[in-house]
Amino acid sequence: MTISKNVFMVLDTETCDLSGSVYDVGYTICDKHGTIYKTYNALVREIFTDASRMMGAFYAKKMFTHYAPMLDDGLVRLENWSTIVEQIRADIAEFGIKTISAYNAGFDLRVMRSTNAMLGDGSPVCPKGLQVLDIWQFACETKLSQKTYKKLARANGWVSPAGNIKTGAEFCYRYTSNNPDFIEDHTALSDAIIETQILASCFAQKKRVPYGKINAQPWRLVQDRAVENDENIHGSKIA
Repeated sequence: MTISKNVFMVLDTETCDLSGSVYDVGYTICDKHGTIYKTYNALVREIFTDASRMMGAFYAKKMFTHYAPMLDDGLVRLENWSTIVEQIRADIAEFGIKTISAYNAGFDLRVMRSTNAMLGDGSPVCPKGLQVLDIWQFACETKLSQKTYKKLARANGWVSPAGNIKTGAEFCYRYTSNNPDFIEDHTALSDAIIETQILASCFAQKKRVPYGKINAQPWRLVQDRAVENDENIHGSKIA
């Protein structure tokens, strides 16, 4: 397989809480067309095996419904944080990664830093100089601002209690994949894979790419009216 010169790392994390404590790390190495050259997935041993932490995790029930079978079948590995960080660094170097992408990149990068501060050796997870592309921002500037999406969202009730059109990865993928019944898995690699396809869909719009624009509350771009703050929209994984 010929690898594109311009490749991205699309990262997703699952955490015990909004402050950090990553227990599941997954990513793809892909190009802007959605071709995936490599995937990686690991559970953070120091966090995942800590029962007191995991009982408070988002989607904690997935420990039994998803992760236990995945571990039994060899679909995910249990690794020390230091090993996960080494693999991330190795893949960035091997594939010449220049851009890290994530859906709500501000959140994923923040919790990676906080987990690294707790478990790491003091050096950053990623080398300096990488640019960041928030897929959430990109999607809100392109696909989710389309009248077709807004009409579909309202017709299907994809609206928050505050009356705001939802812009999370699950809803974006429903639209870009033409699969209105899609339910997000909320495991890191599975989510990274759908976010890779969302990224490709955004690139296909041939619009300006918002490199470096994160924590900008992009969901506001999709609303057709003055919006109310919505705790389920900004600053979380469930936007």
